[in-house]
Amino acid sequence: MSKAQVSIPLEIPDVRILKTEINQRGDLIITVESTRTETHCRKCGQPISKFHGHDSWVTARYLPVFGRATYLRYRPRRYQCLDCDGQPTTTERLAWHESGSPHTTAYDSYLLLQLVNSTVENVSIKEDVSYDRVLGVLERRIAAKVDWSPYTRLGVLGLDEIALLKGHRDFGLIVTARFADGKVVLLGVLPGRKKKTVANFPRSIS
Repeated sequence: MSKAQVSIPLEIPDVRILKTEINQRGDLIITVESTRTETHCRKCGQPISKFHGHDSWVTARYLPVFGRATYLRYRPRRYQCLDCDGQPTTTERLAWHESGSPHTTAYDSYLLLQLVNSTVENVSIKEDVSYDRVLGVLERRIAAKVDWSPYTRLGVLGLDEIALLKGHRDFGLIVTARFADGKVVLLGVLPGRKKKTVANFPRSIS
């Protein structure tokens, strides 16, 4: 008797699904390959399309599916530049995964949302992710300064404090903006919740 199945979109650009499997822990492993045919040379910056093999396998955590931890597994493509001296190779950069990160960008965004009204420690426990990896999300995704150029008008500003450690007086402050269409964007994470820290942030808005 076959089990009932459903199909859900992966919602990642430029990839083809090769295989799906469930490992012994019950995690969903999705093996994909890039469908892109070029990248930009790391030296001259020009588009290059001469295929030069693959890098090692990479596994990155993705959004959970029906309560299962989900991972994407792939081998980045390398391309060779025929114009630069020495004809160097460059590994493709994928929009959905930052090189060296244990998570996809989608999962980083998911963890950031989990931190609202929660602590780093609690998110670490609930998501079965190490404490340091949750902090790594903040380091990767939160810039030291806000780029105000994409914003012409800010709606309602939201301030949500987070306790970095449960039971400790170590707080950060998440600043968000809600636009007229209901969209919420993350503007920054402040190091503390003191009045001076909070007051200085609106003054930084250009």
